[in-house]
Amino acid sequence: MQASVMRIDEFISDKRTLVIPVYQRNYDWKTTNCEKLFDDVEFIAQSGKEHFIGTFVYQHKPAAGIFQEFVIIDGQQRITSTILFAKAIYDSTDDEDLREDINSTFLKHDKGELKGKSKLRPTEYDRATFEKLMAENFDENNFNAEEKNSALYRNYLFLCEKISESPFKLKELHEAIYQLKVVSILLQDENPQEIFESLNSTGLDLTKADLIRNFLLMPLEYDEQERLYKNYWLEIEKLLRPSDNVENFLIQYLIAKRKSDAVMETKRQRLNPRNLYDTFKKFFGSNFSSAEECLKDLYRCAKFFRRCIFDDETKFDKLSALNKKFYELVYLLDANNAPIILMYLLNRYEKNHFDEATFINFVDALISLAFRAKVCKHNGINPQFAGNVLARLDRENFLDEKIFWRAITFGKGTYAFPGDKDFQAALVTNNLYETIKGHGCKYLLYSLERTARAKELPAYSEATVEHILPQKLNGAWKNYLRERNDLSAHEIFLHTLGNLTLTAYNSELGNADFDVKKKIYEQSNFSYTRALTKYDEWTSKQIQSRAKKLAEAAIKIWTLPEEFNSRSVNLSDSFNLDSDFGVFTGEKPAALFISGTEIKISGWVNILREIVRQLYMLDKDTFRQAAAARKNLFSTEPTNFKLDENFYMDTRNIDTKSCLRIAKSLAEKFDSLGETNFKDEISFTLRR
Repeated sequence: MQASVMRIDEFISDKRTLVIPVYQRNYDWKTTNCEKLFDDVEFIAQSGKEHFIGTFVYQHKPAAGIFQEFVIIDGQQRITSTILFAKAIYDSTDDEDLREDINSTFLKHDKGELKGKSKLRPTEYDRATFEKLMAENFDENNFNAEEKNSALYRNYLFLCEKISESPFKLKELHEAIYQLKVVSILLQDENPQEIFESLNSTGLDLTKADLIRNFLLMPLEYDEQERLYKNYWLEIEKLLRPSDNVENFLIQYLIAKRKSDAVMETKRQRLNPRNLYDTFKKFFGSNFSSAEECLKDLYRCAKFFRRCIFDDETKFDKLSALNKKFYELVYLLDANNAPIILMYLLNRYEKNHFDEATFINFVDALISLAFRAKVCKHNGINPQFAGNVLARLDRENFLDEKIFWRAITFGKGTYAFPGDKDFQAALVTNNLYETIKGHGCKYLLYSLERTARAKELPAYSEATVEHILPQKLNGAWKNYLRERNDLSAHEIFLHTLGNLTLTAYNSELGNADFDVKKKIYEQSNFSYTRALTKYDEWTSKQIQSRAKKLAEAAIKIWTLPEEFNSRSVNLSDSFNLDSDFGVFTGEKPAALFISGTEIKISGWVNILREIVRQLYMLDKDTFRQAAAARKNLFSTEPTNFKLDENFYMDTRNIDTKSCLRIAKSLAEKFDSLGETNFKDEISFTLRR
């Protein structure tokens, strides 16, 4: 390793090309970063003092002739931004001498075989945009919409704007750039990947996806890096834009491949962005013989994952029948972890393990699970559940509907597939507008309308959820309910299913009285909305009656075969640590479920004790940290609950609410310290 201090213009020498290797992240500086660079340059212009902007780490790349290529290991963001700064000055001045100086120093080679070539060669992802920016004259018409949305383009315009507003002359800003000092470090025998990981651990803003790309590509020869990057990694990035999708894909890919979201079998630490990189390295070492083999598999699965990416611009009508089901599951129902299962199914579908009609039935089953779980406040398709499902499916040589239903109905407690009784009860009694939010209610009501023999439905985007009994009662509505001795209906039934309907003209309804609303409902293209005209009045009785009718229709859409209905745990008896603890006063627990394992229990204090015991057994050091803030409960002095010879908990005189509140607090703290999701794996039932 050889280090030296130099000005930035000396580093960007006339006889060298700075190459951003394929394993580097793309240029992604924010305008705030560029503003800091601009402030530094203005400080130099004002004070005349040099300013240190960081360390540049690089390697020599073998090249023919006298021109050298420096492969930049660290510093590409600052180098690229400095060149953008210089180009912004270049395009802002009419001074030909100044333009020539900037061009030859920062922008283009001016002699020899590289004459006219840019001194910086960005990644393939950024190259086209960068070269357009380095053109002799900037012309915004040369850039497409995607290029205009890039960090390169945005930062160039930002720097141009800052230059125009600066009190300093262009020449002063140009001269100030020369006073930016760097430490250049030439790597010789050092391992560039180890350097990269060390830089990341000290604050370099690399994503876990960046680190995984580097892990796969950096050990290879440069030409091989280029080939694999272009053939696989770049294609993955293009498929999964925006870039946030890449990391999410990698997490779900690992869960699908490993059939588990656990990082280690001995500890309930779950796969997440923080431990993704280390988990991927271990997975690679035991599953692939080469980087190319791994990249091929990633690319193949990325094509599957791409079919699960949707947004508001998705053209639903243009989707295939199967992709429409994916859209309903992943986008409309927010089942963000469903692609774990869908990628696995797509892989087996490609291998002709089942036909498309069967595949659609599988997705319908997942839609039913996801929606019932959402309504009943169960876990639904979370990473742990998905891993368990795949482990069960992987034992089967072929898949049919019965096998699939058996695999997705294995759970207990909040991991259970809610049965018809639970689902109907939740639909009728729950405050759905708060539980599944407005978009969930819209999905529910629109799905009911689709199955009814209605007029042609308005587009989904045009439908809005209407509260028949309005959210804010005016004087007329209060008098209406008071005359019928039903003022409590507003508080109890406002957000329940029976009081919700679809309209395409919500703003016209507002707080209008029921008779006025009925006249508008009569013109509706929504059948369940038109049916409201049959009611003579609107009170709690009618709301409950309508809710039961809609719930009966719902279990025919989001189905569960009869033979699996008995495996559901009743919603009224199943709760978790996010439930309203106030409702448990006077009740007693029957069973505690932790990660699907049932523990018979009696008394609320025993629930607290068992949760604490489980946490302590998982990781004593982490639990002691979590318990440190509760010195009134934990001590080394013997009390009534012993965790080990030197650690005790005082569980005397703790009421129901406090037991659950303490359990929740300790589980959340434990999870935050240990990178686990233990709290989400806890549920309990009440005695009948």
